[in-house]
Amino acid sequence: MTATPSRIFLGYEALIRHYQLQVPPLRCVYVATERAMESRSINAEGEERIELPLQRISDTDSLVGQLTFAFKREHLNLTVLGALFEIPEVLEAIQAWLHDKPSSKYSRLAGHLATWLTGHEFDYRLPAGSPRIPVLDPAHYVVGPAISDSKFGIVNNLLGDKWFSPLVRRTDKLQQFLAEGLANKVGEAFQTIEPEMLSRAMDYLYLSETRSTYNIEDEIPDNNRAAKFRHLLERAGEPGLLTEEQLCEWQAQIVNARMAEYEFRNIQNWLSRPGRLRNIADFIPAPPELVPRMMETIAQVAQYASTGGLDPVLAAACASFGFVFVHPFLDGNGRLHRFLLHHILRQAGFTPPGVVLPLSARMLKQLDRYSALLKRYSRPRTELLDYTLDGDSANIHVGSRQPLWLYAYFDATDICEFILECCKACVEEDLQAEVVYLRAHDATVRDLETWLNMRQATLNILIDVIVQGNGALSKRKQKLVEGLSEAEVARIEATVCEHFAAYIDQRAGLGG
Repeated sequence: MTATPSRIFLGYEALIRHYQLQVPPLRCVYVATERAMESRSINAEGEERIELPLQRISDTDSLVGQLTFAFKREHLNLTVLGALFEIPEVLEAIQAWLHDKPSSKYSRLAGHLATWLTGHEFDYRLPAGSPRIPVLDPAHYVVGPAISDSKFGIVNNLLGDKWFSPLVRRTDKLQQFLAEGLANKVGEAFQTIEPEMLSRAMDYLYLSETRSTYNIEDEIPDNNRAAKFRHLLERAGEPGLLTEEQLCEWQAQIVNARMAEYEFRNIQNWLSRPGRLRNIADFIPAPPELVPRMMETIAQVAQYASTGGLDPVLAAACASFGFVFVHPFLDGNGRLHRFLLHHILRQAGFTPPGVVLPLSARMLKQLDRYSALLKRYSRPRTELLDYTLDGDSANIHVGSRQPLWLYAYFDATDICEFILECCKACVEEDLQAEVVYLRAHDATVRDLETWLNMRQATLNILIDVIVQGNGALSKRKQKLVEGLSEAEVARIEATVCEHFAAYIDQRAGLGG
């Protein structure tokens, strides 16, 4: 296939180049060279290149050889396969492969996936005694419910179905998170906090989560919208499927009334950063005709958390990011995507009723990383499309094909690791930090009230301002202590520092 005397692309990259497939670039490319040793390199964008000795590669000239290499050595890439299996000559080659080697696990896998992705029917009969082969090795991938394909002797254990199927690899990092038993840690953490203190901590964390989810969108909600979103968070976890009706009801609660929608979008939408006469789309999601079926499967993946078929955090990550990638509404998708994390986690019992983890606040602290995960999906897909925006960016026309395989499949491993990490930090750091704050606050108030005559509301603000100033009252906030002497202000600061020392050190990263 694509070759030079000293370098031969292998597997998916060879197929992409030979058949000129218009797909997002691979993050890992295999190449055969004349070097005697295998080597690996990673560039600044995290893209990996693996060079193998040419003498170790048996077949680099045929579709069968490259597909076999991809199935053996590379992570399953349904996007590349979806584009590849649209080509008639490829289907003819797979038919010949099935005829020549009917017992081959790789010919059978190719036949099954081509049928699953395209609906193409092959002339094939499985030889008697052939073992059943899983699409994904459970030792290396997180798998979904097993569905047997008796024609090819294949067990399809992909997450979701052809309309939406994220891939989650069992990396060392992912396995370590899963082995920690985060669900148990969540339960234990909340059981150790007395009910009254937990209620006060939750009051702040609900507020923090509400503000953070809007801040991610560069929005400052009015009190009414903030109250509605908090109420929605409080209702998260109610039983029921993620139906179109339910999602529309939630969407209407978090956007301006004039932006409320009563069905999934029936037009093409896009995302664009603000800028005068920019006329550039940063993300063009799936066309409207694909949205209903994709959303049905996303709802199915979300249910895996409640039925015990999938770790709740993995199900929540895959479904919520799948939602924002599909972008089924014209407005409110980002906030609903983050709300879905809470809804699915609480519905599965990962978080207790009434409890919220400040996941959006965590994302806001790592906004570059969160944005990079979104762009890793959106940017390479949008860059493949030809489109035009009218003069005032009010309408878009997409001239390129937007096939299902371009949108329905993606590697969600990094996303799952990120959400697992956020959940862990929320339990072990954010919740504990808020409890430490409240206990220090109570102790400070008790000491100050023995001699300081100040309204409770003003005193609360004063304590918080001093804590935010790492133990000192800023000059801009001197109005809070009008009428007090310098010695009295110093005494207040000293009292705050005494009780908040551990909290201030922890926040500054000095106390662990």
